[in-house]
Amino acid sequence: MRGMKFLTRTALILALTVGFQSLRPYISLPPPMSNYIIGSLVNASLAAASVLVGAWSGLLVSILAPVVALMQQHIVFPWLVPIIAGGNALYVLILAWWYRRNKPLAIVLASAAKFLFLYYLVMAAVNILVVPQPAAGALSLMFGWSQLITAMAGGFVALPVIKRIRT
Repeated sequence: MRGMKFLTRTALILALTVGFQSLRPYISLPPPMSNYIIGSLVNASLAAASVLVGAWSGLLVSILAPVVALMQQHIVFPWLVPIIAGGNALYVLILAWWYRRNKPLAIVLASAAKFLFLYYLVMAAVNILVVPQPAAGALSLMFGWSQLITAMAGGFVALPVIKRIRT
């Protein structure tokens, strides 16, 4: 998919993703619970971009979403942006590669890879940068099992959306 169609669809999915990230103040749940909802919606957007528009679209959304989240002040530490973008990109690439072969397996593999990538890189960065304990604990919680859950939930939420859009 080239040209204006690619650009339009990618921009639309990026706009939805940014809109989902902007829901934080409007969800009247504590941050850990709202992260599950917003994270699942963002991952659904990544999955939709990679399957409906292509891996390049998913990669663009993967990179731009955390940059926008930093500008929205949803990400506190700027060094998290490339790590989150890398985890998102890994999710998108694995999903795009495996989706036609086996949809559920694609979601599980992409989610597991994203979770492992994010958790180990964030924990390494926390140790290297000597992040103070309250923040280190919060980062461990945010980039722990919740990443696996939201990535899988987002992938499975995207399945009927993708199917509906394709018909």
